[in-house]
Amino acid sequence: MFKLKLIIFLFIVLSLACNISLLQAKLVDRSSRKMPSWIGQNSEDKKKLYFSGSSTQETFDKARQFAINDALTQVIQSLDLTMSMNTNRIISDTGIYLDEKIKSKTRDVKLLDTKLKDIYFEKNENAGKTSYTVHVLIEYNKKNYEEEKIRLKKEYEELKQNLANRYTKAKQLNSNNLLFYALPELIEALKIIYNYGINQTLEQEIVANINDILGYINFKNSFSSTQNHSGIKSDILIYYSKTNEICQKYVFAVKTINNFFIEAIYSNDEGKLEYSFNNVSYLKKSNYKLEFDLKATFNLNDDFYNNYSFRIVSDEINFLGDKKKIALNVTSNKNKDDLIKAITANLVQNGFVVVKKNADYILDFKFDFIGSSKTELKDIQTLDTTLFISNANIVAELISCKTNTQINSFYSQEKGFGKTKIKSYYDLIQRVSSITINSL
Repeated sequence: MFKLKLIIFLFIVLSLACNISLLQAKLVDRSSRKMPSWIGQNSEDKKKLYFSGSSTQETFDKARQFAINDALTQVIQSLDLTMSMNTNRIISDTGIYLDEKIKSKTRDVKLLDTKLKDIYFEKNENAGKTSYTVHVLIEYNKKNYEEEKIRLKKEYEELKQNLANRYTKAKQLNSNNLLFYALPELIEALKIIYNYGINQTLEQEIVANINDILGYINFKNSFSSTQNHSGIKSDILIYYSKTNEICQKYVFAVKTINNFFIEAIYSNDEGKLEYSFNNVSYLKKSNYKLEFDLKATFNLNDDFYNNYSFRIVSDEINFLGDKKKIALNVTSNKNKDDLIKAITANLVQNGFVVVKKNADYILDFKFDFIGSSKTELKDIQTLDTTLFISNANIVAELISCKTNTQINSFYSQEKGFGKTKIKSYYDLIQRVSSITINSL
């Protein structure tokens, strides 16, 4: 019995071994019978340095390029030990280059006497799929290597000093309440850290300083008379509330309140945004907002901008300014109490107060109730459904108390729906009060 179990065990082991060997890749071609001794080794002689790189890919060309990438990465790492970065901007005169798709922070590294000294490849097949393993040997002139190492070290020290100078200058400007000039210095200092990995311990501190300055950007709004009852000319001053400095040549996005982008505009030399807002709803607390575009103002690339959490600076535009007192006059051929309550509620939701005297604006509202009609509908379950529809004509006019002139007017035929007459009527009231506030 023991011998039988042993035989079965050995059979299973042999079967697994055979299956594993079948799954292993099969060598079908190679560039030479003997694998070169330089594979996996970096070496040097009196005049040259040698770097070995390897890669396995589905095509020969891709494997060759990635193997070269591997070797050049080692060259750069040995050249520049001051920063934790390697590779994607290589200046070469030999056609040897790194894959441009590799994304990493780096300085320009000049490999001007680099040669592809040797190459070895193996072609393999596994379960019907072909792969190539390529090994390359890169030769680099020692003299050029040392010169490039000295240059990179010098460049690094210059970048480090540039960062220190910009950050010191930014802090001095900030302490002297010159925020307008401090902000670009902080951004340029942050760019050096981001692009070259220098002194990364300062990174979050600089971002915090930038956000502190952004928090002082303020808006002082003033508006001129209407244009054909559909638009308002704006004259909006952009300034730093802490210092009263004006924000020249800053870019702002004009958006609706729900963040629909309309266009980008620039503050002028006087720090003002001159813009005409169209299709303005006067009785709404806000129709539009302005949002400071830090990326466009300082020409920041997407990768840099998206890498940090910059403060969002925006301002909702209230075209009535601080004048929010509304005198409400409602005329109706039906009981108007519920209508007054609905309109008042919508005004209050938008930041206004309904008053009887000392008003800033008058809202004249005329409600002509036509009546309610009954109709039969079929729902999804094929059951009869009774629906009542209430109809009314409305006319609304907004008047300035100061000038006694019309600011805007609105006319519409509206409908309300419900399962009973009373429900359709109250739906009508809600609709006409809401559409009036949204349209005037």
